Amino acid sequence: MDQASSLPNNLSPQLLSRPYILCTVSGVHFLADPKTDEVFAKLFLQPLNDFTAVFSRAVIQEVDDGERISSFAKILTPSDANNGGGFSVPRFCADSIFPPLDYTMDPPFQSLSITDVHGLTWEFRHIYRGTPRRHLLTTGWSRFVNGKKLVAGDSVVFMKNTRGAMFVGIRRAVRFVPARSC
Repeated sequence: MDQASSLPNNLSPQLLSRPYILCTVSGVHFLADPKTDEVFAKLFLQPLNDFTAVFSRAVIQEVDDGERISSFAKILTPSDANNGGGFSVPRFCADSIFPPLDYTMDPPFQSLSITDVHGLTWEFRHIYRGTPRRHLLTTGWSRFVNGKKLVAGDSVVFMKNTRGAMFVGIRRAVRFVPARSC
C-alpha cells in the first residue's frame, strides 16, 4: 500500500488507521500488464492475529539453483524504432546474449527465438553485415516494434539464463503529458 498510487477501496478503515500491520507474505506473483508490458509484483499478505507472534512460524523457502541471468539493455534510437527497419545490436549484446555466429558463412546469420514476459515467442533474424560490419536484427524486428508499440526512447532488454534460454523485455520511456490550461 505504501507504493500504491491510490489507496485500495476494499480495506477496512481499522486497517488504514494503523500505520504498521505485522504480516507475513503468503504469496508472490510476478505479472506484466498485457497492454504496456509494465512488470509488477502482486504480494499476498496475511496479517498476524497476535502481534507478539514469533516469526519462526513463517515458512521461508530459499531458492538457490545457481541460475544466473546475463542481460543487456539498449535505448531505442529513431532508426531502431522505425517499424520498417532493423535493430542495431551492440556487439557486447551479440557476444554475451546471442548464440555465437558461424563467421564462415557469407554473411553470417542465424534465427533467434526469444520469449517475452507474457510467454510469447518472437522470431528474429540476427545477421552480421554492412560497412562497417555490425550486428542487426532484421526479419521479425518490425513485427516486434509494432506489436509492442515501441518508440524512440523506449528500451529493449535482452536476457539469457544459464540454460541458454533467451528473453526480451521492454521499458517504456517516461512520457510527459502536457497539462491542460484552464
